[in-house]
Amino acid sequence: MPTDDMVVVGRIGSPYGVKGWLHVQSYTTPTENLLEYAPWSWRHGKSGLWQALDIAERRAHKQAYVVRLAGLDDRDVAAKMTGGLIGVPRTRLPDVADEYYWRDLVGCRVIDTTGETLGRVGNLLETGANDVLVVKSDSSLHQELLIPFIEQFVLDVDMQSRTITADWQADWS
Repeated sequence: MPTDDMVVVGRIGSPYGVKGWLHVQSYTTPTENLLEYAPWSWRHGKSGLWQALDIAERRAHKQAYVVRLAGLDDRDVAAKMTGGLIGVPRTRLPDVADEYYWRDLVGCRVIDTTGETLGRVGNLLETGANDVLVVKSDSSLHQELLIPFIEQFVLDVDMQSRTITADWQADWS
């Protein structure tokens, strides 16, 4: 499956028990959405190809989830999947209005209110209080800006032009 069509929604953790069950960590909000986005695919490493996962059983376990894959009943084989990413085709995710998938914001150009380029979104951070844009720049003034993703500072997100307008200055750290 093409990488551009896949959205990472979780990660495979360590084996659970001796019969091939695996811990899985959800990257979705709310976390239980991970179980709704089937079918899953997985890959191990950045250059790996996405492979289909056939989930035989799944259940909540503490603050996360465990799954048993069809045909997998060996803890040692399951352990080799640890650290793999769980992905779903983009088409399986619901459309959002006035919200954005983090994946869509990465790479967007960030400009200030005067139109000057501050950089591009490298990634986002979840801080608990609010999400934060990590803006990478080639400018000698700063290496990285951390801009809270709240209305006070993020004035506009134009996905057509992949531009984010922020009430922020390049020399703010």
